[in-house]
Formats: sequence, structure tokens, C-alpha cells
Amino acid sequence: LSERLAEYNAQVLLVDINPSVEQVSQEINTHLSRDATSWIVCDLCNLQDIQKYLDHAIHIYGHYDIIVNNAGIANEQSLFSQPDSTELDRILALNLRAPMEATRIAVQYFKATGRKGTVLNTASVGGLLPISIMESYGTTKAGLIFFTATCKSLAPLIRVNAVAPYFADTPLVANNRLVQSYPLVRQVGLMLPEKVIKAMVKAIGDESLAGDTLMVAMGAKPERLTFYDSISLHVTSYIVSGTVNRYATALSSYFARALDSILGYIRKPVPHRQNQR
Repeated sequence: LSERLAEYNAQVLLVDINPSVEQVSQEINTHLSRDATSWIVCDLCNLQDIQKYLDHAIHIYGHYDIIVNNAGIANEQSLFSQPDSTELDRILALNLRAPMEATRIAVQYFKATGRKGTVLNTASVGGLLPISIMESYGTTKAGLIFFTATCKSLAPLIRVNAVAPYFADTPLVANNRLVQSYPLVRQVGLMLPEKVIKAMVKAIGDESLAGDTLMVAMGAKPERLTFYDSISLHVTSYIVSGTVNRYATALSSYFARALDSILGYIRKPVPHRQNQR
């Protein structure tokens, strides 16, 4: 993704806990024959490091326009097999707290400077399909999808979006025995990362997307999720049922179903446009 954005003439700051990020940055610059990327080593479980890399971006580039919250980890064993909360704490800190904190800082920066900005969160189908062996990972990704939806009102000045890919062929997946043991992965296989990258570029460049999550699956175009639209309608209906008479409740449910059907019709799969920036 960093290389793709650099090809679109973006100046990219690569952030990673692994010092090898310097080599990745140099490889991209060599490939493009220009200094398209810079790098910084940070541990995003530490809130101070999130502020550190955002400040560094301003220091070397003068400003920033796009934040991609892509760092994440998956648990290596079921939550109920873990001896203590160490692994749970790390997953919550990196998968959910870090992107929320980066978004908070970025939103304040965009508002203060009046710049248009985009935040892209990397969620997962694991946040939509409850997987018993990956309780903590799925919970953080579900939370990230929900958080993204709550940011819709920030548009049009600031757009916060997310992608929720099926399991892609990356080290996080390929080296995780729990993911590899999941029946769906064994039967269907893994998705090529290139498909996820295309969806991420679209989410960054498509100004019609705000608070949306693009679900990326094998053999299908990225599709806007309607899950939370439906859930919100049913929750509203439930709340109403406890405060008004049964006739109003029935009427509310009727309109909830009707609106849900309309949303499902309107929100058809989103076509991928070439050369999105």
C-alpha cells in the first residue's frame, strides 16, 4: 500500500515497530528512483509514540492529509487458554485503542488547520463473523467498524473509512496457527493482498465514502456494509417498544424493515475505479 500511494505521488511516512521498516522505505525509494517515503520506528501500544509519528510527519512534510491505521496483531491462542491478560492487553491496545487515538489526534489537527483529511482503518471480516478461537481479535475489529461508523458526521471535511478484508495472504495470517486452523480458511484459502490494497486506495480516494466500511471478499467487488444500518434500526424499534404502546411498536418495526430494504437496494456493491488517488 505504501508503494502504491507513493506511485500516486504521495509522500509516505512508514511507521512500524520493526527496524526493518528502514529497509522497506529504501526499497520503495529505489524502485521509484526518488525519495518518496520516510520511516520511523514506533510502538503504537504506547500512546506517546502515536503523537510522536504524527508530529514527525509534520516535521518532515509540513502537514499530513491521510492516516492509515493498518498496524494490528492477532491472538496466538484462544482467550480462555491464556494464562493472564498480557496478550489481551496488547491486542486491545494495538488493534482498537491505537487507531482511535490516532484518529482523535488527526481529527483535531484537521479541524485546527482547516485541511481536508482522510483516516482509513483496517478492520477484518473477523469483526463480522464471530470466531470462537479468535475472541479478542474479532472484538477489536468489530469495535473498529463501529467506531468508523460513528465518525460519519465529520464529513465532508474529514472522512473516516474502513476496510474489512477476508483473510489475506500476509505474515499475520500465514504465521498464525489459529487462523490457519479455521475451517473457512482451510476450505477457501487466502486472498491476495493486492485485492485489499485496491479497496484501500478506493476508500482513500472516493469522496462519497464517509463512515463506511468496505467489505473485501474473494471473487467479489468491495461492498459497503449495511450491517450496522440494520442493527441500528432494530435497536431503535426495541427501544421504542419499551416506551410506547404496541401499535406504535408495530408501526416502528414496519418502517424499520421498509427503510432497511431501501438501504439494501441503494447500497449495492461499490465498483472499483481505476487510478483513484
